[in-house]
Amino acid sequence: MLNNLLEYLENKKILILGVGLEGKSTYNFLRKYFPDKKLFIADMDVNLLERYPEFLEDINLEISMGEQYLNGIDEYDIIIKTPGISFKAIDISSFENKITNQLELFLKFIDCITIGVTGTKGKSTTSSLIYQILKDQGKNSFLIGNIGDPIFNNIENIQKNSFVVIELSSHELQFVKHSPHIAILLNIYEEHLDFYKSFEEYANSKFNIAKYQNQNDYFIYNYDNKIMKKFNYRINDYAVTLNSRIDKNNVIYIQNDKIFYNDEFIMN
Repeated sequence: MLNNLLEYLENKKILILGVGLEGKSTYNFLRKYFPDKKLFIADMDVNLLERYPEFLEDINLEISMGEQYLNGIDEYDIIIKTPGISFKAIDISSFENKITNQLELFLKFIDCITIGVTGTKGKSTTSSLIYQILKDQGKNSFLIGNIGDPIFNNIENIQKNSFVVIELSSHELQFVKHSPHIAILLNIYEEHLDFYKSFEEYANSKFNIAKYQNQNDYFIYNYDNKIMKKFNYRINDYAVTLNSRIDKNNVIYIQNDKIFYNDEFIMN
């Protein structure tokens, strides 16, 4: 699985956009497998080399810093973006199709069982709970993404039978073209609007978690969230509500302190 990703990256002119925790992880990953490859980094921080003095020792690394850090960005084959970079005030039309990130590359090339969790609130708790349940069941499980280690830090250990729980922020989901096998959307509230051009852009980023699923995948969403009710869902998506039975297919609900799936009793 990893070989497919490496073959894809091998002959590409790659820009790492932003050097936070994930950007540094991307650099380490690429340098491990392509020790002599010319790599490029762009970051607004003019003190980047003080934070990462090891970059000075890399003769095959070119860095652009400061206010002009995006100059020439459309010249690259791939732009691996770190989640902290906002394009709110930037016209990205000339290079949007080149933007990717660790999540997108992972979902595209690594074949395993992926469970993605997002939401304005509660995604860390939910991701941790799912991961612990899987661990308690003896599953080969990983907890990655926004909650802890960047995805590329664990990618070598993930196998086809692995269960990978990924906590996903809207920043990670914004430009993806692939979705996890099981997608969970907990809620959407009007937050993080300093990062996006509109609330609609923020909400659409959240829904990317399921946008590219196929008929063999599963999308579980919170029907009680006021903002989420107005979106169009597929007939086989799974709605969860704390209220009584609603007029939908595949609904999990509570009635008389009992949990039901459709009209079938599950548990107290």
